[in-house]
Amino acid sequence: MKRILLISVMALMTIASFGRKHVENATVVADTIYYAANMMNVASADQASYYRLLMTTGQGIHKEDVFQDFYMNGNLKAEGGYSFVDLGNDANTILNGEVTTYYINGKEKWHGNYVNGKREGYFTLQMRDGGVAVIQFVGGKSVHNYFMITHKDGSMEKKPLSEIKSLL
Repeated sequence: MKRILLISVMALMTIASFGRKHVENATVVADTIYYAANMMNVASADQASYYRLLMTTGQGIHKEDVFQDFYMNGNLKAEGGYSFVDLGNDANTILNGEVTTYYINGKEKWHGNYVNGKREGYFTLQMRDGGVAVIQFVGGKSVHNYFMITHKDGSMEKKPLSEIKSLL
């Protein structure tokens, strides 16, 4: 019974990952912004680690400010909504809405929802070995001092929250 439940959960997570909101049909509203690896603004592409496009989607009350970040090789690094972008220091940018980050090879890395710059709800981390880690946030803080990993083989593991950075 546990195995059937686990397989069902994995199937739902797989289906949910294909239903991710992607930035589409957006209008670019600013010049390209270049950032160094330390998240500070740089003047040109040859000094940058990644670059950002600021855009809008929708119209009227459905208008939304969105961004797409790209690695210098052109692969998508991150995309989602924002309420404020600090042009000088990206660490001060305030994300708002659904945001997805990607590994340099283009595969999804981290996905979740931000409310006024704080993580809210369940975030998933697609691990390099094929497993999925899940963390629940409320008001930007983890609800638990642990996170759950579902490994590629279907086994589950509880890990201390202090180990999440080693997986990123």
